[in-house]
Amino acid sequence: MLKMCSYGHCLNFSSSRGAHMSQFEIGVNTAMFDGLDNDVAFSTIQKAGFRYVELAYNQGYVGDMPPELFSAENARHISGLLEKYQLKTRSFGATMNMGAVDAVAQFTRRIHFAHLIGAKWINICVGRQQDRQQIITNLKQLAPIAADNGCVICLENGGDPNYDVFSLADDGAALLDAVDHPAVSVNVDAGNIVSLCPDVDPIEQAIAMLPYAQHCHLKDLEVIDGEVHFTPIGYGQLNYVPMIGLLEAKNIPCSLEIPLRMHRQRDSYPLRGDAPIDPARSLEVLIQSRRTLEKWLG
Repeated sequence: MLKMCSYGHCLNFSSSRGAHMSQFEIGVNTAMFDGLDNDVAFSTIQKAGFRYVELAYNQGYVGDMPPELFSAENARHISGLLEKYQLKTRSFGATMNMGAVDAVAQFTRRIHFAHLIGAKWINICVGRQQDRQQIITNLKQLAPIAADNGCVICLENGGDPNYDVFSLADDGAALLDAVDHPAVSVNVDAGNIVSLCPDVDPIEQAIAMLPYAQHCHLKDLEVIDGEVHFTPIGYGQLNYVPMIGLLEAKNIPCSLEIPLRMHRQRDSYPLRGDAPIDPARSLEVLIQSRRTLEKWLG
């Protein structure tokens, strides 16, 4: 059964399989509100009919990442906004270079912040292939810290060469084997495969990641003159229909990640626009995406 949602209410899909009830919940990543106050972002997400928020604190994608973002004070601010708009959070976008010298200290702050706001899954593109061994070493140190804080570090397949240590399904499986800790899993992103590995079937690869994934980003896109531009779900070139049912069956939480302010250039690197996107446009895109998902799951 699909629980249909009217404007301003939660998007919550539930299905019955005999005596088993599973919930397929979809949230919204705040990357589409890059440059705007979180009050505007949360208000728009609530109006569009969603209930879950994934903060996008992604290094290199949404502006500066000052240490204050990960403070207890900001956690209290975010928690207040969640309460104000009757929203919840359970995942947190925290992409950064896990091969950096101070990566363990940097990411430990992110883990503590995720714990304070109630986010279990921390989604992160981790770095470059050339830093693979250091990335693994750092993840081994961070995994117990994540576990102690009730969090899971979800390694996300990257969308540009800065994050090519995990490009395809086999890369992710190999990283999980190397780290070997239950607090490290995978966040699947089919859209990232389009830019970093354009000759591969992105949905096929994304489905191959699902057996060892705990989270998923849903984004749609069009490739125009070799550049990737993001669209509402169902309005681009990715056919998620074969994948959506598997996500629902596995009860894998998802967030719509539609970074409208940026596009990917021919070399796959992101380019941010000069100004934030009008929240009215973001609201329209979210409602269009919600209606597509309702149709697919109806």
